[in-house]
Amino acid sequence: MAGPRIEWPTVAVAAGVYGGWVAILFVHGSLPWPVTVALLALVIAWHGSLQHEALHGHPFAGSFANEVVGSIPISLRLPFRVYRRSHLRHHACADLTDTTTDPESFYVTAAGWSRATPVGRAFLLAHHTLPGRMLLGPIVENVSMVRRDVGEIRSGDGRLLRWWTGHLAAAAFVAWLVVAVAGIPMWVYLLGVYAGNGLSLVRSYLEHRYVDGDATRSAIVRASLPWRLLFLDNTLHDTHHEQPGVPWFRLSALAAELGSDERAAAGAGRHRGYGVVFVRHLLRPFDHPVHPRERAAAGVEASA
Repeated sequence: MAGPRIEWPTVAVAAGVYGGWVAILFVHGSLPWPVTVALLALVIAWHGSLQHEALHGHPFAGSFANEVVGSIPISLRLPFRVYRRSHLRHHACADLTDTTTDPESFYVTAAGWSRATPVGRAFLLAHHTLPGRMLLGPIVENVSMVRRDVGEIRSGDGRLLRWWTGHLAAAAFVAWLVVAVAGIPMWVYLLGVYAGNGLSLVRSYLEHRYVDGDATRSAIVRASLPWRLLFLDNTLHDTHHEQPGVPWFRLSALAAELGSDERAAAGAGRHRGYGVVFVRHLLRPFDHPVHPRERAAAGVEASA
């Protein structure tokens, strides 16, 4: 009789994430604060990738054990159960990138674009460049999610209120450890968290793009090994969306089996690496912020 499933590569990542975080707490006093921020950013971004694996049922067979892995709030910012619910809704969405049904769409409606001031439109266009996504994306992502959750709590979602209450208590304990025990100034830690959130958004920047017809709206980035490890091969995003229950360390073989490169090249895009992505989208948005189906109504061009 087979024993309980344990995916050891993901367990090793979890040990690296939390062990690295503890190590930073111990050694930060001997480091310049910018180095501490950079190390925190890497660990926080890696933690986000680990949470993504945990919400998809890894590394253990039991959901409670996976929730323990994903729920330690070293990033402070979001309850794991909120992230899990939102992300699984994204996977269940039959119309990826749609502004009303896909919770992870970066597009805006024609009405939203029409209401925006010139400064607001410039903000949206900047947000669709890669540096803009890294610098402005954490604000957009966190503000929109908190606003949505506050609205649902006010509408009577008691379960969501309990999730946030438990998370805030745990995050307060982590903040106490960071400041009172480890002695890291809170502004340094928050800067590391913000930078880590921005680094995570490099991965999601080109994950989805609207295309007509039956072509995949999920992209492929053939990233180098450091990026692949940081993002746990979720750069093979078309493959992940085809079979979201497959663990990260099996995605590369599955991509070859499914022909994901060819599928992505004919759809949302196949990219040779993040160096290419950075150069191409340093100043140029990957797409216009208005969803393609609404651009005629908004009076904007078909592409950026």
